[in-house]
Amino acid sequence: MMASLKMMLPALGCLLTLVLAATPAPAQVNRVVAVVGDEVITSLDLDKVGALLESQVAAAAATRPGEQLPSKGQLRRMALERLIEDKIFEQEVKRANLSATTAEVEHYIERIKAANQLGEEEFAAQLSRRGLTPDEYRQELKREILKHKLVERSVKNRVVISDKEVEAHYRQQQGQAGGEPGKELRLRALFLNLPENPTPAAEEAVRKQAEELRKQVAGGQGFAELARRHSQGPGAEQGGELGPVPEGDLLPEMRQALSQLKPGQVSQVIKLPGSYAFLQLMGQPGAGGGSALRPEMREQLRVKLEQEALEKRFREWLTELRSKSYVRVMDVD
Repeated sequence: MMASLKMMLPALGCLLTLVLAATPAPAQVNRVVAVVGDEVITSLDLDKVGALLESQVAAAAATRPGEQLPSKGQLRRMALERLIEDKIFEQEVKRANLSATTAEVEHYIERIKAANQLGEEEFAAQLSRRGLTPDEYRQELKREILKHKLVERSVKNRVVISDKEVEAHYRQQQGQAGGEPGKELRLRALFLNLPENPTPAAEEAVRKQAEELRKQVAGGQGFAELARRHSQGPGAEQGGELGPVPEGDLLPEMRQALSQLKPGQVSQVIKLPGSYAFLQLMGQPGAGGGSALRPEMREQLRVKLEQEALEKRFREWLTELRSKSYVRVMDVD
């Protein structure tokens, strides 16, 4: 993954004489910045991972405007920590003679896509917003699979999330999100995605397209037909239908828009992270008996909780392992 990245080179802004201009630029020095066990981390390694982190942070920041970003120095230290952990991780994987097959990675991807109801194009768009290519994401997943195997081997305790834990998390999530537990909404939605790092003109073009499509619905055009033809978000193939959806699972902007509607009415165009959308309330919200969790939502929450539990165990295991490993940092700057 890191090898495919182009290294970011600082621009030179000094005045040059004719003689100096003819002098070849000195080759960049690739120095050792850290030693982990019997392996080294070089400044070029650090530059590559630092550039990757910077692009990922920039992609994430585009969906969360106003959020304070880490400085270049902080990103560089984060990159070094990741490289040190990767070295320790890789050394343990090698010692344990573990591997993750292509079939395992693809199975994991299909599980994530199914849990989130994502098609291939939607899945690729989600990765792009995170600053990742599909191949880079596969490398991340390979690492996650090896995490599972290492944790199971070292902790002797498989990460399993029960239905009871999923239900408990769901109820807690509903309360925190401001939704009423058990309250569900039936709706249609038409999403138009923004390009990555959109210019003001590009964003305005997407908003105007959404406004035009909403006018067509208001003029009598079928919402479902337009959603199938134009929507770039979940439920497009089903005519934009989403639901029944627990109210607390919706974005605050969507809950606000729907709260002003009666069944059959269409919302104004709203801005969402990475897209513009408008919604149609299909039916009155109603409290359901028993569990409000649909099977696909239950699986989505289970995947999320499994990843959180695995990461917690992995961090604990890695912290203990690092305390026993030889790590020497020479230089970060």
